[in-house]
Amino acid sequence: MSKVAQIALQAVRRELPGFPTSAGWCVAFAFEAIARAYQTNRWLLYSRLLDSVRADPDRSRWAVAVERAIDRLDWDVSAVDRDPAKTADRAALLKIIKPGDLLFSSAPFDEAPRSSRTAPDREGHIGIYLGEVEGVPSVAENTRAERGRWWGRKTALRLTPLQQWDAVTTLGRIPARWKP
Repeated sequence: MSKVAQIALQAVRRELPGFPTSAGWCVAFAFEAIARAYQTNRWLLYSRLLDSVRADPDRSRWAVAVERAIDRLDWDVSAVDRDPAKTADRAALLKIIKPGDLLFSSAPFDEAPRSSRTAPDREGHIGIYLGEVEGVPSVAENTRAERGRWWGRKTALRLTPLQQWDAVTTLGRIPARWKP
C-alpha cells in the first residue's frame, strides 16, 4: 500500500488527528493525506497544484479545480467515465487503479452529469483509493453521502467500498518522482 493510502486509511479509522471530519471537505482530506505522506503541508500543495490552473480563489478548494490541475500536470491516468456499481466498469477500473490513486467524480459547470452517480454538486468530489481493505476494494473519503463505514462517532470520514463510490470521471496518480 502506498504511503498516501496508508495515511488515508489511518485517518478514516481515526488513528491520526488533524483531518477534517465535517462534510464538504473532501479536497482538504485528500490534500492532508498527500501532504503528510510527502512531509509537507496542504497549503503548499494547494498553491503548487491549483496555481497551475489559475483557480478562482473562491472556488480553489473544489474538487473540479483539482481535477483540472492534475490533467494539466499530466497526473491523469484515465478520464473515461466508469461507474464502479457496474461490473464491467469496475473490472476495467481495477485493471488500472493502484493504492494511493486519486478518484474524481465531477462534471464541468456547464455540463449535466454524465452518469446518475456523478457527484451532483458543482464542487465535484475526490477520494483516495486504498486497494483491498478486509478483502474489499475501498476508497477513503470525506463525504456527505450516507455510505461506507466510519469509526467512533459518525463523521464525514468514511471507508467506502469502491462498488458504492460515485462514477469515476478522472483517475489521477501522483508521479513516482514528484516532489512538492
